[in-house]
Amino acid sequence: MSRTYNKDCILAHALDLLGERWTLLILRDLFLGPQRFGDLAAGMPGIGANLLSKRLKELEQAGIIAAPTSTEAGAGYRLAPWGEGLRPAIRAMMSWSIHYFMERPESSPARECIYTNNLEPDSVALAIELFAQFSPEPDLSYVAHIFIDDFPYTLYYMNGDMIARRGADTPAVAKISTNVATVMQAFRKELSLENAKSRMDISGPDKVITHLLRCIVHTETQMDDACGPAQASAV
Repeated sequence: MSRTYNKDCILAHALDLLGERWTLLILRDLFLGPQRFGDLAAGMPGIGANLLSKRLKELEQAGIIAAPTSTEAGAGYRLAPWGEGLRPAIRAMMSWSIHYFMERPESSPARECIYTNNLEPDSVALAIELFAQFSPEPDLSYVAHIFIDDFPYTLYYMNGDMIARRGADTPAVAKISTNVATVMQAFRKELSLENAKSRMDISGPDKVITHLLRCIVHTETQMDDACGPAQASAV
C-alpha cells in the first residue's frame, strides 16, 4: 500500500491494507459477485479511473481480490478467500452505521438515505443479506431468487447465514419479485406483512417464504433488539 501508519499495532496494519478511501466500497460491490472494471467505475462515479485502477492493483497484490486472467475474456474482478473473510466485519460496520445515524438527533445524508425509496437494487439485496442475521433459522437451508425492479439476485441461506449474489442462474426453490420501494417501506415498518405480500409475486415452500419475508418485513421484536431505535435502514 502507498501509505502506512508506521505503528506496531495489528489494527494499524489492517488499516494499512484497507483504510484508503474507496477500498471498502470496492469490496462491498464485490460481495454480490464478480464485477468488470467498467461496472465498478459506473457504481462509484466519484472515484476516477486512475484511482480505481490503483485500488484494484493494491487489493490484488495484497491477495484480497483476484483479477481476471488473460484467458478470462469478459470476466470481472472477484473476491479472494481473504476478501470474502471480510464480509462479517463489513456487515458489522453496516449494522453499527444504521444504529449510529438513527440515534443522532441531527439530520444527515446518511439518515435521509434510510427514508428514500430510490436506492440501487444492489444496496437493497445486501440489506436483505444483512438483516437475515437477525432472523436466524440454523436448521433451514435453501436457495431462492429475488427480483428487485427486475434485477435478479440469488440468496443462499445455510447454517443461519445468508449470502446474496447477482444473477439468477442457479436453481432455486423459491422466488420473490418486488421493487425497491416495497422493500424499503417494509424495512422501515411502513408496511404490514399482508400489505407487503400484496405487492410481491411470491412462489415457493411456505417455510422458505416465511423466512425470506421475515428478513424483509420488519415487524418483529428481534429487529428492535438488534438495532435499538433504528427501525430499518439501507446499506
